[in-house]
Amino acid sequence: MDSRPSKHMLVTSGRLYSLLLYVYPKQFRQKYSWEMIQTFRDCCRDSFERCGGWGLVKWWLFILYDLIMTAILEHLKAVITLCKRLLGLEREFTMLDNLLRLDIALQTDVGLKRPHNEDSMVSVVPDDPEILSKKGALFVVADGMGGHAKGEVASDMAVKIVNASYYEDDDDDIASSLSRAVKQANRMIHHLAMVEESGMGTTCIASVLLNDTLFIANVGDSRAYIIRNGLPRQVSQDHSWVAEQVRAGILTREQARTHERRNVIYRSLGCCAEVEVDIFTEQVQDGDVLVLCTDGLSEVIDEDELCSIVEQYESQESVTRLIARANECGGPDNITAIVARVSLPQSA
Repeated sequence: MDSRPSKHMLVTSGRLYSLLLYVYPKQFRQKYSWEMIQTFRDCCRDSFERCGGWGLVKWWLFILYDLIMTAILEHLKAVITLCKRLLGLEREFTMLDNLLRLDIALQTDVGLKRPHNEDSMVSVVPDDPEILSKKGALFVVADGMGGHAKGEVASDMAVKIVNASYYEDDDDDIASSLSRAVKQANRMIHHLAMVEESGMGTTCIASVLLNDTLFIANVGDSRAYIIRNGLPRQVSQDHSWVAEQVRAGILTREQARTHERRNVIYRSLGCCAEVEVDIFTEQVQDGDVLVLCTDGLSEVIDEDELCSIVEQYESQESVTRLIARANECGGPDNITAIVARVSLPQSA
């Protein structure tokens, strides 16, 4: 039997969801409704194709619950913001663009051995000066897993939900806001996995740069590096079996790179209803380079070579050469990298 949803069903579901978004404040709808609708349609179609009508019903039940809870929170935030403005407590914002410059490039490649690319990525520098000054620039890389396009769905959901959830959160605590966004992505991916009775999941490395402070949230073995003065440093910690052995002194880093269990991770988005998110905070300096990447890059290019490439070239040329070099080394996995070069203003 053909389980593909009809065009009428998709259109009707999309229209109904669009109407339900009116429970959110107007400003919230204007910023996020398009992306929320696109994500909903993708998940709606996938749930129906995999589990039929019952899968679609369970997905709608989750969506209705999530809409009610998040809409209440958004209206509370709007009321609090209005009260702050009326009382003269609204914070003054300083333009991020006046404090630093970013040279950003990102690229993904299927590699040479995999039939599909299950990596996803996003780089967001808000156009709204107030949002930019309050929430900063966001970078996310995700490496999906599960096969049969499930990994692709999971990683795509991760970057979209982290993006939307982070910027709709008005909390001034950036680390907490970023952590909540990653946890929200985990809950929605886990729910879809339960609906479809599948094992989909994804890693997630997310970073926010606000003024001269870098915030990093990590689940899995995708990585965040800072290159400073010609020296590479991994900021995130891998949630993998071999990384645990290295930290315990059982394996060397060289042994870990070729170990048969190097792809075994013990923490990811989607495997459990709740997930622990590692948070790291760093002060950036003029000339620092942030690199986010999946293990398709870090497993075949060591830190010294990565540093050498990034130090020699601008961001766009760097990501192009990193991807090409990973493929020269066999391209055994999908390859994704974001490179962001930081320039701070010189003091007078």
